[in-house]
Amino acid sequence: MAMAFDSALWIAKMTWIALSGWITSCLTVADEFATSLRSGDIGPFHVG
Repeated sequence: MAMAFDSALWIAKMTWIALSGWITSCLTVADEFATSLRSGDIGPFHVG
């Protein structure tokens, strides 16, 4: 069963939007975390 080309492009576009939003969120959290570590607001984590 063949998929229309427009449908394939729509699916690719929606997938890209979802992934780019997720990546942006992760990078924002990582940047805030790194800034807090550098400024001394939070210290190193001791596990165990």
